[in-house]
Amino acid sequence: MPFGPDHYVPVLKVKRGEKKALRLIPPIVQSRMTPLLEIVARQPDKTLDAHLDTAFADLAETLRTYSRCFLDTHEIAGEGQAGAVEAFQRALGAGIVFTPVTGLSRTSDVAPALSHRENGLALRLTRGELEQGELATRINVFLTENGLTTKEVDLIIDLGTVEDLIVEGIEALMDEFMAEVPDHSDWNTFTVSACAFPKSMGVIERNSHALTERSEWLAWKEHLYNRRQHLARLPSFSDCAIQYPAGVEGFDPRIMAVSASVRYTLETEWLLIKGQSTKSIRAGIQFPGLAHELVYGSLRSHFYGTKHCKGCDLMKAAADGAPSLGSAEVWRQLGTIHHLSVVTQAVVSLPWP
Repeated sequence: MPFGPDHYVPVLKVKRGEKKALRLIPPIVQSRMTPLLEIVARQPDKTLDAHLDTAFADLAETLRTYSRCFLDTHEIAGEGQAGAVEAFQRALGAGIVFTPVTGLSRTSDVAPALSHRENGLALRLTRGELEQGELATRINVFLTENGLTTKEVDLIIDLGTVEDLIVEGIEALMDEFMAEVPDHSDWNTFTVSACAFPKSMGVIERNSHALTERSEWLAWKEHLYNRRQHLARLPSFSDCAIQYPAGVEGFDPRIMAVSASVRYTLETEWLLIKGQSTKSIRAGIQFPGLAHELVYGSLRSHFYGTKHCKGCDLMKAAADGAPSLGSAEVWRQLGTIHHLSVVTQAVVSLPWP
């Protein structure tokens, strides 16, 4: 199931809001993306079985209309090999079409991934591995030791968090990374991933808004896509949507206080709208107010309109006072729907040969 550069690979946590978002993406958009799903770390008060029960609840139904997904268990590496074994076995038993993800420096999930490569195997390279040097040699050793060919492998170049880099810095890092990767044209799929989303909403004052650059997208589009004729192969684009890679484990917005906030994706920026602590004013009151500001207020010029996606439609419903749309989890869902729609549409609408 190969795909080309006109395809999107969003990296998403396997959490309830993200699963709901994936279900509300229309089929035409689903067909142009392959989600990379990360099982989040287990909390100490839960057993591994209970944790995976939560992760896999409704996951098969969520992915039923997707051609496949990448499934990554690196966050539960602390469980040892048992975590990856159980996760991949559950996915197989649920009928999920998945490609297991592993890496050069990993130990706990290599053997389980190799045992579940009915739909190929994804090799996710990290910036740390690039910085260790001799990346091409290590890739070739990994393939040889595990009896793999490049055609069997989905290669993912993961730049990691780049929110502290300007666009030109990300472009240089992309060039450095890609120069170390051999045989670009031979991999089953070839993807470059990065995350420029801010680590914390603390960068914004309460009761205010800010625009922050989607620099990983700009670097891919302006540096890689615009130079595609000079590349052996243009990699597909991947990002982490509206979530910083670390920091969600252990946080439950249903019981923990947080500032109400809206994360809304624009063409080249994120519009971040922040209220105040939900301890001061409960989320059920704040989120409709933030929605009203986006849909009808001073920020309405940024709003894409209700016909753009289900996320935008429900944001307007929230602004109009519809019930059950006033929690952080719901707004993670709505923002994710909107982001996936914006990026997929942007990729597809580019001129392609």
